[in-house]
Amino acid sequence: MTVHRRPFFLFLAFAVASLPTVAQAQGIRGDVRLNWGWMQLQPFAQDSVPEGDVSGSGLQRQLANGTVVSCIEGDYCRWYENNGQRQDIMPFTQDLRFAGWTGVQGLSFHGQMRTRLGSDDLWPRTDQKFDLLTGYLSYNRSAFQIKAGRMYRASGLGYYNFDGASAVWRGLGWMWVEGYAGWSLARGVNAPRNGSLYQDADLLATDRRAYLFGGELGFRGGKVFSGSATYQRELRTDELALYSERAAVNLRALAGAWAFDGGASYDFAFDQLNDARIRVTTPQVLGIKFAAQARHYTPFFDYWTIWSAFSPVGFDEARLSGTWTSRDLPLLVEIGGAYREYEDTNAGSSNSTIRKDGYRGFGRVYWSPDRWYVDARYRAEDGFGGSRYGGDLVVGRYLTLGSASYVALRGTATETLYEFREGERYVVGGAVEGSYDITKANLTLDASLGFYQIEDKNRPLADTWTEGRASVGLRWRFNTGGTR
Repeated sequence: MTVHRRPFFLFLAFAVASLPTVAQAQGIRGDVRLNWGWMQLQPFAQDSVPEGDVSGSGLQRQLANGTVVSCIEGDYCRWYENNGQRQDIMPFTQDLRFAGWTGVQGLSFHGQMRTRLGSDDLWPRTDQKFDLLTGYLSYNRSAFQIKAGRMYRASGLGYYNFDGASAVWRGLGWMWVEGYAGWSLARGVNAPRNGSLYQDADLLATDRRAYLFGGELGFRGGKVFSGSATYQRELRTDELALYSERAAVNLRALAGAWAFDGGASYDFAFDQLNDARIRVTTPQVLGIKFAAQARHYTPFFDYWTIWSAFSPVGFDEARLSGTWTSRDLPLLVEIGGAYREYEDTNAGSSNSTIRKDGYRGFGRVYWSPDRWYVDARYRAEDGFGGSRYGGDLVVGRYLTLGSASYVALRGTATETLYEFREGERYVVGGAVEGSYDITKANLTLDASLGFYQIEDKNRPLADTWTEGRASVGLRWRFNTGGTR
């Protein structure tokens, strides 16, 4: 692995040195984050033999050693396997976040940048040395706000990044109206849809960017109720097709100590609800508080992808949880569960054995005497595609070295069973983790080191092995003064 130290330190030195000279009238504040990680993996490679050399018939067959292979008549039988060797991967990223004030009333600038200098070449997107995650100007007055640049929006439709502009008017106080437009970026990758990330990953990737148009109407009645309605459309830049057209509604109301939350998102092209939910939270009585939720969910995919043509199966879910907080002891207990029922796959009687329902259960006990704390959690999920059971136990202590300094031991155990794959997997491990906050120097150091034993049962040729993981993070907070 080649570590490019010089470009990284030049980048950091330039960022730090330039901070006091930018926007001296009111100042700039933000943080620099350095994140290094280490993990061990077992890479898989594809192998094959001529179809005629494998006994049996059909798509799924077995080799003499029990390995399950996929066969195409007259071609080859293929499968993936690992050679038992481990591969060390060490990602190294650097983030710079900042917000600055220009001296012009209401005018500010914001940004977040990321570099991957020094990362292992095997880590995804290592060849992209620099990313501008956000970078925009904001002009804010009492009745309106205007933004321009690279930004993101969070609404009932999720998170969307785009390059463009937005304007908010809130002259009535209890109501606001927002409009926004620009060129959308692919969700999760912060890049255009016709960029190299999509082209390298998908043979049927789109070859056009998209225009994004949207608007939101919101209202607020003091602390009693609030809500918003959002409409958004993504149109190919050649204006020949849509990537998405959706709307969302979100509402919240308080009645005394009762809380009611609800929301829904709607897909116009498929004429269906993607996510509809309502949640009720009760007042706390004798330290006990309950929350109940009903939800319907159907996955949403951009219209350009082939996945949207397969009519993704949705589900209905009911969830109930309760939390008890002791008045006399530093103790919190939480327990809950959910039941889920999937819609019909319409795949024929051959799939009648696939489960169409599932459940989840979870519990937590948190005890924090003096500077110590114990956090025990258990979770169980059984349903379509597989089942998983496991829990975590963390024992830690807050230190007197800084306001957020601590050291802790973490233990974890998980059992996973697959519906569409042979065998089960067991993961048992532990880690030591901690944080050291140097408040006077505006520095925070985080670190962790753990090892996890991975064991597969009822799976031919599967070996038990131990995976190591570590991370170190350093955060420096800066403020040149005068900010408000």
